[in-house]
Amino acid sequence: MTELAYKEHLRLMATYNSVMNARLIALLTPVPDADLLAARGAFFGSVLGTLNHLIVADLIWLNRFRPHPFGHVLMPLDALPKPAVLADLLYPTLAELAPVRETLDALFIRFVDQLTDADIAAPLTYRNTTGQPFTKTLGLVLSHVFNHQTHHRGQVTTLLSQMGLDIGVTDLAPLVPDLT
Repeated sequence: MTELAYKEHLRLMATYNSVMNARLIALLTPVPDADLLAARGAFFGSVLGTLNHLIVADLIWLNRFRPHPFGHVLMPLDALPKPAVLADLLYPTLAELAPVRETLDALFIRFVDQLTDADIAAPLTYRNTTGQPFTKTLGLVLSHVFNHQTHHRGQVTTLLSQMGLDIGVTDLAPLVPDLT
């Protein structure tokens, strides 16, 4: 995949996550927070537990990207928590969680938009939450972050289905540009 094609892929994934997160928040808005916090047997317990996990993971990753020269677009992270535990329930209500989700999704899009070919191919050195060091390619790490969101949103849509709520089609295909 060429660098331009890879950047387009990253932009598509950032946009897809933003669109799907907005649809999910819209569907959940009328649901009482008590129902969203109810234990449902998910890995992170509840709908809000899972959505909080996504925010926590995104905050951790976005902060790992900040030391790079292109990290200046991530300055809004200064106003947000710096979680260390992946199961933190930072936002116990949807009203608290929704604007943070929107902010993070916008940051991912702005971050990807300003990346150069060299940035995408550059090494990213970081430590995981247990302190283990890693060095990986930034573009591939971003692919992981977007895939991680898709994975856990899939878990949430299953929980919603069990609650009688249908988010509709969640496929990426409707956002893939048509060549005709």
